[in-house]
Amino acid sequence: MSGVEENWRKGPWTGEEDRLLVHHVNVHGEGRWSSVATLAGLKRNGKSCRLRWVNYLRPDLKRGSITPQEEAVILDLHARWGNRWSTIARSLPGRTDNEIKNYWRTLFKKESKGASDESTKLKTRLLMKRQKFQPEQRQRLMMQQNEADMKKVMTLLLEETENKVGRYMPL
Repeated sequence: MSGVEENWRKGPWTGEEDRLLVHHVNVHGEGRWSSVATLAGLKRNGKSCRLRWVNYLRPDLKRGSITPQEEAVILDLHARWGNRWSTIARSLPGRTDNEIKNYWRTLFKKESKGASDESTKLKTRLLMKRQKFQPEQRQRLMMQQNEADMKKVMTLLLEETENKVGRYMPL
């Protein structure tokens, strides 16, 4: 380890550290996280500062539980995109990718322990059904696209044939 790394503070953030980071970002804006720690007077590395800001201190973060509407969006987008948490988070303003990932894993950990709640069972079945049919949907869409492409090709060939026949046939 280099001398700088040995002086980095690890562990829970203090209120004073949070205040220094918030003040620095309010004055200088986000970005250049590797220099934020030293400029703000923190003994943290840049990644730690960035994660603290993004996941806890940003003023536009939503606090509290995931709503049923947000849960429906998460289920739908996870069926579509899988574990692309940051992509899913873009559809839920104020929620972080880390928060969504943790929610997802907690939700399915609870369900795997045999939760008896009927709505939970229904959500699990719906999700599994969506994931099962996702490859079939892709295949069906590809077949439809191929059919449309073939129709275009056949139409062009027919038009070309009619044009050639029309040129050689006396009127």
